[in-house]
Amino acid sequence: MDKYQVVPPLKGSVLTLQTDRLYLSVCKPSWCKEVTKYLQKNRAYHKPYQQTHNDQYYTVSEQREYLKYDLKDYDRNVQVPFWITRIDDPYHVIGRVSFYSIMRGCMNSCFVGYHLDEDLVGKGYMSEALSAGVDCMFRYFHLHRIQADVMPTNERSLACVKSCGFKEMGYNEKYMAIDGSYKDHVMFARLNPAVEKVT
Repeated sequence: MDKYQVVPPLKGSVLTLQTDRLYLSVCKPSWCKEVTKYLQKNRAYHKPYQQTHNDQYYTVSEQREYLKYDLKDYDRNVQVPFWITRIDDPYHVIGRVSFYSIMRGCMNSCFVGYHLDEDLVGKGYMSEALSAGVDCMFRYFHLHRIQADVMPTNERSLACVKSCGFKEMGYNEKYMAIDGSYKDHVMFARLNPAVEKVT
């Protein structure tokens, strides 16, 4: 298949993409238990790479609220928050790739963030999901530019964005608060060759 196909949404989803091995779904609040299980399982693993979260964040009730916010942002066309599952286990969350802060007008761009289950790192799942998501944002949402910001110490993430065609664009000192302090980030971007002219 191509990098992805739009397929009938999984139960409790409003949009689902299918790749060779994965589903990427924009999920309703009914997914809160599965999302919470995934976040709880990977809390320690994700900690060095994300903003600080308190215990409340890792509860079903809190994740239900986050999923509500995600869906509102999707309906407002400012975010496309995909949760990742495998085709052979479609309702077990293994990661997330989110295209957020979508700006139209002269920018016509967004940012992307992502994370994956610790036990599945190194199998190519994130590269597969990110590549499909970027292709969808370019082909379906007609964005011009997608930016990814990665800590220079996160070697796997650096390799992932490079394998998905992102080009290094610069270095931002103390750019983002991660795990309790502001961390430097390397800025990457991919441009959509089909959106070269402003209409």
